[in-house]
Amino acid sequence: MPAQYPLQRRLEDGRPLLITGPVQSALDDRLHRYREGQLWAVRQGVITAELDTGSWVVPARRIGWIPPGVAHAARVHNAATGCMIYLRPDLCPLFPTTPTVFDMTPLSSALLERIAQWCEQPGELSAPQNRHLDVLFDELKISPAQPLFLPMPSSPHLVGMTLTIVADPADKTSLDDWARRVGMSRRGLTRHFRAETGMSLVQWRIVARMKRAVELLAHGDSVNRVAQRLGYDSVSTFITAFSAQFGATPGTYAL
Repeated sequence: MPAQYPLQRRLEDGRPLLITGPVQSALDDRLHRYREGQLWAVRQGVITAELDTGSWVVPARRIGWIPPGVAHAARVHNAATGCMIYLRPDLCPLFPTTPTVFDMTPLSSALLERIAQWCEQPGELSAPQNRHLDVLFDELKISPAQPLFLPMPSSPHLVGMTLTIVADPADKTSLDDWARRVGMSRRGLTRHFRAETGMSLVQWRIVARMKRAVELLAHGDSVNRVAQRLGYDSVSTFITAFSAQFGATPGTYAL
C-alpha cells in the first residue's frame, strides 16, 4: 500500500466495534485507510466513495462494506441518515475481502438499530451481543446488492476521456469522435476501454449519469432538472433508466 495512505486506527482500547452516527453531510476527499473494517448503513440519502479503482455509490436502504486497509474517500450527501460501524480486524474475515454493497433487509435493519445502542461498549461483547453480530453477518451474506460502481481505466488517454465525461455526463460526443480525439480507431477504443473497465463506453456513460443523478437528487435538484442536466431527451426516459439501475424511481431519492 502506498505510503501516502497511512494506516489509521479508530479502535484504541481493544473494543470490538465503534458505532458513529447519525451520519452527517460531510466530505473527506483525501484517500485514507483504516486498520478496521467499516459498515456504512444508509437509511436515507446517498454516500459516495472514491476508491483507487473508481467511484462507488451506496444509496438508501443499502449497507456498504469497506475492508480493512482499503484506501477510500467518502462523501456523505445532504439529508443522508444512518450510521457507520468500525469492526476490529479479527471480526472482518467474516466479510468479503473487496468492497461490497448489501441490501438492507428488515432483519438487518432491526439488528443495526439494536447494535447502534452499543455505542458506549467499553470492552468485549457479551454472549447475546455476539449472537446479534453473528445473525447480522449471516443476513448480509445472503443479501448482496448490485453495486453502482464506476471503474476507471488505467491508460492516460482513456482517463482523460472519462474525466471529461464525469465532468459533463450530458456530453453526447459520439464513439467515433472520441476515437479521433484520443488517437485510436473505433475498434481499438472499444477494445481497450472494455479491457480496462469491464464495460462498454455506452454502459459506462449510463453508470456515470446514474452516479451523478443520485448526487444531484440528494442535493435538492428536482427530477425534471436532473433529467435536463444529464442530457436526457425526456423525463420519462430518465425515470426508466434510473428505475432499471436502482429498482426505485428517482423521486424516492429526491429531497
